[in-house]
Amino acid sequence: MPFCVTACLVTVTTVASADGPFVATVIDFDPAPGQFVNDSLYDEPAKAVGAPLGDNPQEPNNDSLVSLGGFGGSITLGFDHTVRDDPANPFGLDAIVYGNAHWVGGDPNRKWGECGFIEISRDVNSNGLADDPWYLIPGSHITDLAGQYEVQTWDDDVGDPTYPPDQVWWIPPGHTGTWTTEGYRLPPEVFETIIMENPNGPDAEEEGVFGYADFSPTQGLPDGETAEAFYTRPDNPFEVGLTLDCGGGDGFDIAWAVVPMTGEPAYLDGFDFVRITTGVNHVVIDPPFGELSTEIDAIADVAEGQFGDAENDGDIDLDDYAIFSGCMIGPEVTAPTSPCRVMDFDQDDDVDLRDFAQWQIVFSPS
Repeated sequence: MPFCVTACLVTVTTVASADGPFVATVIDFDPAPGQFVNDSLYDEPAKAVGAPLGDNPQEPNNDSLVSLGGFGGSITLGFDHTVRDDPANPFGLDAIVYGNAHWVGGDPNRKWGECGFIEISRDVNSNGLADDPWYLIPGSHITDLAGQYEVQTWDDDVGDPTYPPDQVWWIPPGHTGTWTTEGYRLPPEVFETIIMENPNGPDAEEEGVFGYADFSPTQGLPDGETAEAFYTRPDNPFEVGLTLDCGGGDGFDIAWAVVPMTGEPAYLDGFDFVRITTGVNHVVIDPPFGELSTEIDAIADVAEGQFGDAENDGDIDLDDYAIFSGCMIGPEVTAPTSPCRVMDFDQDDDVDLRDFAQWQIVFSPS
């Protein structure tokens, strides 16, 4: 599994800068074949730098996207600072990936999503290069690291059905002959459908998918808000719908990161580089859909939160107490129950009476 197990030297192909909490540099861009990889609207990797452009959950804004193409297509991006693992962040989340997923028919349990998996890397040697080990965010559905790791072969002979693609305009620039892409394939029965249905059911209130790029909608920027504030407030990925006053997108917790070969926790304190890779391998024969391909708009560092404020609404009140009481279930209440991480004041991986004593100090009922 050369994707993540060892340090991988990558070449800087495009560099762009952006102030603030969003990714600032494109390190590498290697799309797989797809219908948009030669489309000027979607083939510029620098569009992933800076703030996202949203609209509403039913109508994505496609003006600021880069397409990764089919299975194994990827983009590697860098921040101009280290994104830190901060349990006090809202819902315990540390970063947010924005794409162009949207709700179908206004139903948040039915999505048009083309999911990609997320990897992160810490610049341990401080050389500014993404040449340190990579770690996987497995999310809800990468449960068999070896079994879900696949290799896809492509070639540029569109008349030969042995390997895809069969359209010349799907071939990414610079690719000739036969080549391969690889990565973790998300379960087809959930992710490789025209419309993604919540695995928990059509009327579920709990989300059955989390931890992947291009699954949740991106909201438009409200009047009076700044992108730096609005798009650094994460949605709760475990609840259906969008959290009030957030930009949407797909948040993840650095504490979810694992060592790819073993699945053991990575124990990262932060990351400097992030790689998104298309995790679906499906071509829809009937036009106009084409292949399922991950699109990326932006990646943000979550704004700092406050211990005890699980809702991230600026106060610690009885609503937060309701969340706290649900977290007092003994040891090992860490991710994926991320809201409980903001209640673990003493950082010992459980929420108990010692944490409640600290929570009482910050409790401020209105």
